Amino acid sequence: MADTDHPHGDHPTGGAAAATAEPSPLNLANAFTFLRVLLVPVIGVLLARSSGDAGTATRWWAFGIFVFAALTDSIDGWVARRLVGVTRWGQLADPLADKLLIIGSLAILAALGELPWWAVVVIIAREVFVTWQRGALLRDHDVVMPASVWGKVKTVTQVIAVTLYLYPGVADVAFVVLLLAVAATVGSGLEYLARVQRLRQQAIAAANGGS
Repeated sequence: MADTDHPHGDHPTGGAAAATAEPSPLNLANAFTFLRVLLVPVIGVLLARSSGDAGTATRWWAFGIFVFAALTDSIDGWVARRLVGVTRWGQLADPLADKLLIIGSLAILAALGELPWWAVVVIIAREVFVTWQRGALLRDHDVVMPASVWGKVKTVTQVIAVTLYLYPGVADVAFVVLLLAVAATVGSGLEYLARVQRLRQQAIAAANGGS
């Protein structure tokens, strides 16, 4: 999953033994990742129906489902590491599921006028940039870039911000945390840019050394 190192290291060639060690992507860990994606439209519908009254039961359901969905990020990582094994599909799908959950919830809240759109735009721009960098690295060098600690800090602050916006009566605190989340988002994007350049140089050096 996204919070684990690449199972074969940064080098794209792991040999015959590494090839046989890749578990099937059809496993419990990836099922939790897929569930996180499925819960995004459910949260969206609940938020839309609770518009104008943050204390309704529908709003509390949105809050509870979002918290559960966010927790599945840790669950699928634990299951992958301890039980079924880390897959390349999981490494790519897990951060994508996180993005869909967080950005989807933020966009709905912004559409309801509960938080500023500029924060959503900054977060989306960073995620598009990092996803493009990940895809280019995989396409050009067959290297999967695992998440860093800064990426995790970014995700945690974003999750806390959304959770506070969903929880009634803490809008001021939620806005402060949102500002911290935006700062972490920008910082982690810059860190990813530096790391992808390093991984690209390592892959090129390995390819040249093997020719």
